Amino acid sequence: MLLTRGKFIAASKLVFTTLGAKKVIVKIENQARDYAWGSTTLMHEALGLPASGGPMAEVWFGNHPGSPAHSVDGVSLAELRSKPLGFLLKFLAAAIPLSIQVHPSREKAIEGFARENSAGLAIADPNRSYKDENPKSESLVAITEFEVLAGIRSGFDVKATLESLEPFVQLNRSALARLVAIAESNPDQLFAEVLDGEGDYAALVAELYANLKQPTRPEQELLIDIFAEFGADRGALLALFMRHFILQPGEALVVPPGTPHSYIRGLGLEIQDNSDNVLRAGLTPKHVDGAEFLNVLDVEVAKACDTVRPKELARGLAVYPSISRDYCLHKVDVSGSNLLADIKLPGDSIVVCIAGEIAVANSLEERVVLRRGEAAFLTADANFFSFSGSGTGYIGSEL
Repeated sequence: MLLTRGKFIAASKLVFTTLGAKKVIVKIENQARDYAWGSTTLMHEALGLPASGGPMAEVWFGNHPGSPAHSVDGVSLAELRSKPLGFLLKFLAAAIPLSIQVHPSREKAIEGFARENSAGLAIADPNRSYKDENPKSESLVAITEFEVLAGIRSGFDVKATLESLEPFVQLNRSALARLVAIAESNPDQLFAEVLDGEGDYAALVAELYANLKQPTRPEQELLIDIFAEFGADRGALLALFMRHFILQPGEALVVPPGTPHSYIRGLGLEIQDNSDNVLRAGLTPKHVDGAEFLNVLDVEVAKACDTVRPKELARGLAVYPSISRDYCLHKVDVSGSNLLADIKLPGDSIVVCIAGEIAVANSLEERVVLRRGEAAFLTADANFFSFSGSGTGYIGSEL
């Protein structure tokens, strides 16, 4: 948790210095990753990042070897901090749904990483799911309105949705009836039934893809959107088992390990464990491992998935509920009438600005100004940090 000491160091007295040869505040940047699901407009329009002409899906702020950020002078954050950071902070912009996926706990990550190493799979092998030994919990904070599928719906709701599809199914009524019966009697088994069950669900999805043209319910509209992007993918059925959220700016979704989720569309800030481990079950051209998805899926945890809002600690300073022992996330809002003075950070941190301008200073008389879309790495070597200006930002910190 961040603590305030109450004494503000006037910005006019702050100059750029270093702790020996090591800067405590380092402005960092990174290139957008061009995953196919990324938006071509959101990061440019909302954050002012230069448009690439292609999809801009994620910008990573961390030292994960998959895409380490770097200083404006070109020095990799992996060099500035060789030890893995306890979290990864990223901008995420989705124009079409991401894969339906889960992330592993620490125990599952260690087991899976060792197993794929023993199988001789290179880290870059497209058939690999485990890229490291780290767990992956994550929280997504909406910057714009953000549509998400996450967690697991009640069997009652799933049953009603499946029954609404009956008018569109003629040839595969038995497969649909089987799912309806499981939703009523044992809904915890729905994911396993579709991914590893006895029913011919590929044929059922193909029939829905062919016949569902005039939706009468939101879930049917979602199916049509999925079919438009992915065709007759069995992940469309899995989507019906998941809760549907529309996050408003500042609202967050907490996604513990084992929770199925798919980010549909919108711009957000994601904080997660410093990991790139993903188990996919559908809605993707990438490697799908249904058996390992089920091995990692935690039904009871997934049922509790819900949206959260930050808890106010002081005027302009709020903290989001944490699901990891490795990191925490704070929101800062500063203005001419509200300065955040002498904040104690729990560990090395990354601050990003999403609106306006934020001046970040510390007790060692370093100072940097961040505009929307910009970020800085803050080591915990300084005793206190202060935030001023007129803007909104987030601070991810190592615990």
